[in-house]
Amino acid sequence: MKAKLFKYLGLPCALVMLGNTPSLADTASGTIREYHLNSQVAGRGVCLQMNPTLPTVGGWVCLWKDNPLYQEITDILREGYSSRKTCAVTWTTYRGGYAAIDWVSCYN
Repeated sequence: MKAKLFKYLGLPCALVMLGNTPSLADTASGTIREYHLNSQVAGRGVCLQMNPTLPTVGGWVCLWKDNPLYQEITDILREGYSSRKTCAVTWTTYRGGYAAIDWVSCYN
């Protein structure tokens, strides 16, 4: 019974786990060159361009309002921009044509 169960569920479970690994994320760091807000795009918060230029479409990454840490990430990015801190940004997906921010950290 266990062998049959593993035979039918083993590969699909392994593929799901592989698809959710953080190693598929992209990360880049630098200083925030542009902090952009656009009320015309529903559900999207700040979009950023950084120095050096990010390896994304047009060099942009954006924070979507359905991110569970939306307010905290917004605060960190605003502080990082105004204080010219170095920030690291990570994304795993693209939404609306731009990389969607998953998490961020800023430091001196």
